[in-house]
Amino acid sequence: MKKNLYFRSVLLRKNDIKDAIFDFFLGIASFPRLVIEVFIRKNMGRRYFKRSAATLVAFFMLLLPFIVQPIAISFSRYGYDRPDGIWDTIKSYWLWYLFIVAFCVFSYLRYKDIKHINDIFDMKHFSLSNGDILPFFLSLKYKGKPFSVRQIEIYIEPLAAFLIGLLCIIINQNLLGWFLIICSISYSIGYAASYAKGDDFILDKIDEIICNEQLSDAFISDEPTSDGFRFYGDKPKSKEWRQKVYEKFYEDDDNISDAE
Repeated sequence: MKKNLYFRSVLLRKNDIKDAIFDFFLGIASFPRLVIEVFIRKNMGRRYFKRSAATLVAFFMLLLPFIVQPIAISFSRYGYDRPDGIWDTIKSYWLWYLFIVAFCVFSYLRYKDIKHINDIFDMKHFSLSNGDILPFFLSLKYKGKPFSVRQIEIYIEPLAAFLIGLLCIIINQNLLGWFLIICSISYSIGYAASYAKGDDFILDKIDEIICNEQLSDAFISDEPTSDGFRFYGDKPKSKEWRQKVYEKFYEDDDNISDAE
């Protein structure tokens, strides 16, 4: 397959700031998404769900109260009773530690979903799958119409975690509440970034197709173009030379460097 070098070099717009923002949120959303997805997704890909990542998240959550509580005490104007030991801390954050137990249980269930896949190169297993959406979310409707998968992943799933976080704050389990709220926001932004990158990919392909269809007429024959396409740059006066230059606009995929 040939690729249009003119389109890639001149017309294809790269927004490095936007790409950096998307990559940043996709990077930081990995662990927060894991916190939520182990509860609401099944049959994840073996490269998407990592038992080591779940273990690391659980270990971080175990330590978090011992990090947060001294900070809260030192910055509070009203003061808190300083815990006498580990057991007092666990009692203060009882729901938090129940959540960690639940997270570990569901992480093990997600591990069992993929444990049976023995062949690392299983051609029927999409190793980057983010799992099956709960039928409950798929059954939800608004004005008689079901939500799309995109809407579920960006809004509905994180909203459920967000509301649970608010409930935790109401019952004075602030650490778990704010943790779930932050995870839900990261979850939503992470999926929004994934879909935005996917949209840009499809739009680039559509624009390249239009460019391929219009470029010959615009460059060689000086014919008017449609669909908003416009050629930028001066052209050789000779149509013979234009044809020779035009042939260099395209190059096989194998000859294009990975950097491009």
